[in-house]
Amino acid sequence: MLLKEKHRMLRLLIIYLSISLLLLIFRTGRMVELGRTLSLYFLAPNPRIVSKLLSETGRIGESISQFVSAREENRILRERITSLLQEREKLQETISESKRLKRILNYQENAPYELVSARVVGWTPSLFSSGLLVDKGINQGFQKDTPVVAWQESENPQQNGMAVVGRISESASDMSKVLLITDANSELAAMVQRSREKGVIAGTGERFLLLKYLSPTADLETGDLIITSGMGRIFPAGLVIGSVEEVLTGVGGLEKRARVVPRVNMNQLEDVQIIKNNL
Repeated sequence: MLLKEKHRMLRLLIIYLSISLLLLIFRTGRMVELGRTLSLYFLAPNPRIVSKLLSETGRIGESISQFVSAREENRILRERITSLLQEREKLQETISESKRLKRILNYQENAPYELVSARVVGWTPSLFSSGLLVDKGINQGFQKDTPVVAWQESENPQQNGMAVVGRISESASDMSKVLLITDANSELAAMVQRSREKGVIAGTGERFLLLKYLSPTADLETGDLIITSGMGRIFPAGLVIGSVEEVLTGVGGLEKRARVVPRVNMNQLEDVQIIKNNL
């Protein structure tokens, strides 16, 4: 008799575990009902056990349902948060770009020359020269040696303004190549803003520029701002070129030179301004 009772309890345990396993695997209302039906079928001889197992089964099914629902809600919330963060970043970028374009427009209205915006559409590196391709050319009135600048932001708002990028070296109907001031073939008249010492800025083919042809006694210091002098009839006077990184002594001590870091980061340019009428 005792052995028979043990077999009954073992059978009940197996059935209970089977029902629980089915609920864990399928997690649906239909399988919960199936589990209840199986319980009634196998355990009908003992109503008390049936009632207890059905109660436990219902509790487990409800817990599983709540767990699945919570996981789904968390997933939806995570996706929504990610979407909102992306939208916020896009909005911040749009606001920042709008402010930048507004400052450029204000500068254009007060500049003594006409500025035309152009989009950077390519890059033309080679062994001998490097330059940008922009989407403006002869049809827009731009020829060789037309100066090209770009708006640069600074931590000090008073230093915001146009800085020199280069000049047009080749021009087609609706496209031009811009020779960068960092190119080894580039030279332009420049001066030290503070002391008004005049010299020539030459490209080196590297990240820095070289200010040369200064007198040995030229007043020049690290951090000095270098601007265009207006000589040479290409660039108007007063445009920012860069700042002095290091003061050097020329060969034989006959001249003073300086290593200059350009204000414009050429690798980050997306749009430029072409000076159409240099008055």
